[in-house]
Amino acid sequence: MTYDLSRLARMPDLRHAPNAHARLVCAMREAHVARAARKCCRSALVRYFGTMDAVRAFHVFMDEAGRAWPDPIVLNPECQPLLSFDEKVLVDLVTAAAKNERDRFDAFAGEMIDRAGRNAIWYAARRLLRHLAPSLST
Repeated sequence: MTYDLSRLARMPDLRHAPNAHARLVCAMREAHVARAARKCCRSALVRYFGTMDAVRAFHVFMDEAGRAWPDPIVLNPECQPLLSFDEKVLVDLVTAAAKNERDRFDAFAGEMIDRAGRNAIWYAARRLLRHLAPSLST
């Protein structure tokens, strides 16, 4: 019996992702492009997250993730519908935090991020989730 190894490498497609996951990834990509161009992306991020408090919490989350990540975080271009590995892990981390599943959260990042880094990302993700407009949290 053979196994199709390409199935292991498949990344989720934004076009078929839950709305909250797609918004999070699109916000990451838009913030990255804006930062590289030295432009402000607050109004675009408010469209993704609903409030300025959520935008600030998103920036803290991404800053904590960036500090803890072993290498620079890899984001796919805005036109790419597939998630990068790092985007997938970040979505998985936020999803675990949303479900208050700390063991699962640690399992996603345990081998690549030390305990202090995981703690910082966990609390930043929980803060982001608290600030999301209720209609945007699903």
